[in-house]
Amino acid sequence: MSTRESHCILLGGARLRSEVVMDDRKVVRAALGGDEEAFADLVRRYSGGLHRAVARIVLDDEEAWDVVQMAFIKAWQRLDRYNPRWSFSTWLYRIGTNLAIDLVRSRSSRQKAHRAGNEHQLRLVGGTEETTTRLEHGEVDGILRDLVRYLTPQQRSAFIMREIEDFETAEVAEILGCSTATVRNHVFQARKTLRREIQNRFPEFVPEDQRGQK
Repeated sequence: MSTRESHCILLGGARLRSEVVMDDRKVVRAALGGDEEAFADLVRRYSGGLHRAVARIVLDDEEAWDVVQMAFIKAWQRLDRYNPRWSFSTWLYRIGTNLAIDLVRSRSSRQKAHRAGNEHQLRLVGGTEETTTRLEHGEVDGILRDLVRYLTPQQRSAFIMREIEDFETAEVAEILGCSTATVRNHVFQARKTLRREIQNRFPEFVPEDQRGQK
């Protein structure tokens, strides 16, 4: 469950979600006034969710924590640039995602494995409930880890933010610094690539009537 979903449940539903955003903005104002504890509260709220998203991009748990730390440092340094038109989490995820993409692009060593995904994620790219329930969590993790390597950094980021972290398309566009049409295209291409790779590499998890489909 994402940090955003957790807030909704704890506060009683989507209607109160905007109140969380408003509260974040109050905390940001306090931090701008020099209240370091206020910023520490934002770190506590969002470090876990940001780490989860970044780890799925960089495919390395320890490096993901490094990215999260740097993202919060940059957020603190640039706090006066925060635009309250967007939620703090959207702005923070944009910083973290950009750092993660830079890391993926610059990495020269072989990426290490990390725990990512669940049965729902596999179904998003072509699996079925029947096949995914036959898998152990570790098997699903391994499949997803292998599959996302075939995506470009932009496709990987857009797919994770939109389909897994459940950000709205407009929010993903703000995070990635592109248009909503570009986000939709990245997600479409990601799903197409992942579906193809499932068919090529794991045909046993594709329904017979769908095998060979592009």
